[in-house]
Amino acid sequence: MKAALAIPGVCIDRQVFLSSTFKDALPPEELSQVLELRPAVVIKRSVIDNLATRLIKYHTRAVTTLSTLTGLPGGPAILASIPTDLAQYYYHVFVLAQKLAYLYGFPDLREKDEKGKPQVTDDMMDMLTLFVGTMMGADIANKVLRDICLDITVQIAKKVPQQALTRSIYYPLVKQVAQHIGVDLSKNSVSKTIGKFIPIIGGIVSGTVTYATFYPGAQRLQKTLHKQMDLLGTESSEAKIQIPTDDIERLVVKALINMSLMNERDKEKKQNFILQYLQHTTLIDTEKKSFAEALREGHAFKVDFREFKDDPVCSTQLMRLLTEIINMSNKISINEKIYLHKIARELGYSTSDLEEFLQEK
Repeated sequence: MKAALAIPGVCIDRQVFLSSTFKDALPPEELSQVLELRPAVVIKRSVIDNLATRLIKYHTRAVTTLSTLTGLPGGPAILASIPTDLAQYYYHVFVLAQKLAYLYGFPDLREKDEKGKPQVTDDMMDMLTLFVGTMMGADIANKVLRDICLDITVQIAKKVPQQALTRSIYYPLVKQVAQHIGVDLSKNSVSKTIGKFIPIIGGIVSGTVTYATFYPGAQRLQKTLHKQMDLLGTESSEAKIQIPTDDIERLVVKALINMSLMNERDKEKKQNFILQYLQHTTLIDTEKKSFAEALREGHAFKVDFREFKDDPVCSTQLMRLLTEIINMSNKISINEKIYLHKIARELGYSTSDLEEFLQEK
């Protein structure tokens, strides 16, 4: 994936892409609305869907053709062709994902450095990871994308500076999606490797595997982004969702530490998970050290979950983080079940909601 990001042209300029796509079809004032807000403000959904379908077909043809050609050498040449094949595959995945995201209303994923030059940041990499995870069928990626769309909506509604899309509360879940991608990538690589050792047929196998993964995955991402278009179109200044603060992060850390104490199994694994989350918060270093020490000493905290009540984004992510802790052990303990049920009730979740959280992988 990193090799693909080094290929020239992989980072799409949102304004350039949308301008070139709509400049001949829209008058200047409507084009300005597309650039400042999103295409759906002035363009019918059916038109956006048709444009997305055309993009998917174009990139599918391009990536399948290149994959077939790199698979032709056979034998020892495979060692040189596989990295090229994977890099160009992810190049098209990344480019298509950005184009679809911009069509369906996402803000620019890139950030500018001090000189005003766009650059690839960790935040952008996390978003691309979620897009790829969605293409590969990771349910958790779909759910996190939805929550991020809610975040974007609130930032627009409250007119606050754009914060990191994949803020600290999402980080462990993004990592989980990345692990899912790694497993899928390994499976596809094995299929291509076996095929490429056979001259001529190897190219056909490689191209077929690429088509069978890329096209359905691209359609899956389009379907997900289409569903999120309503969320990105919500611009009510009365939005009830709150921008996360360091107070919320403190409460999340406390809740995670409490949950880790409910079951001694896989203690080290749970602690590492919490420490990793802690490092990605906006808390000051002294607080991070204090929480890390409390975690090692097994100190429990009193947590007022009413702070999450009116924030569906944070409450949802809190439940997912807690169930992630629980799922690190093969079996849920009585203490874990009692504590999780208590939190779910305070946040207004039903028993069926709770079961859904526990079944997420």
